[in-house]
Amino acid sequence: MKIEEFIKGYLNHRVLFIGTGLILRYLNNSYSWENLLQHICYQLTGNKEIFYDYKDECQKEDASYDFPALGEKIENLFNETLKNEREGDFKEINDEYYNLMEKGINISRFKIDISKLFKKLDFKIHFEYEFIHMKKARKNIGSIVTTNYDKLIENLFEFNPLIGNQILLSNPYGSVNKIHSCISQPDKIVLTSEDYNKFNTSYELIRAQLLSLFIHNPIIFLGYSINDETIRDI
Repeated sequence: MKIEEFIKGYLNHRVLFIGTGLILRYLNNSYSWENLLQHICYQLTGNKEIFYDYKDECQKEDASYDFPALGEKIENLFNETLKNEREGDFKEINDEYYNLMEKGINISRFKIDISKLFKKLDFKIHFEYEFIHMKKARKNIGSIVTTNYDKLIENLFEFNPLIGNQILLSNPYGSVNKIHSCISQPDKIVLTSEDYNKFNTSYELIRAQLLSLFIHNPIIFLGYSINDETIRDI
């Protein structure tokens, strides 16, 4: 069944909840949560074992891993390394960091690096037909919710992005609701334990807005595991 036929099967406008699986399918420069942290750690240190040492420290009692805590460890390592190596391999990141700080934007070097990793939409070949079907389905979609940082969805569906708390102030219909921020606002990206603690202070209001969408519209999940913590929290 083609995707536009599947979406047309619902009477009301649908809400798409889109996760990492979509970009893993369509983009070469895509990462799972774990692979993103592993890539950045190796990019920084050139040593694969450092990541596994950190990962081991973040194992939980049920043998799963606390990825926000792992992200925080790697963020601290990344920021401290670049602070002490101003003119090293990451000079461009440092340049942007100090330019933003001079403008009063308090940001992590780690988040700047993430925004650059996802900046280019490096499409995989042989999926053009799926893009065509998705664009045809656009008129049957009321709203999109995502935790992804990249701009694939805006590019594909031509919807207006709402980032973070903008969701509370705007009409969610015809929009991409980016609840974990976007590469266009890297200072607001939600990835580490500290990020989630800050996010949770305003999350109840965002969740209420999302629940209103979900109550009145059919939901289609794309690219998420049913065990995903974001899905379970909502």
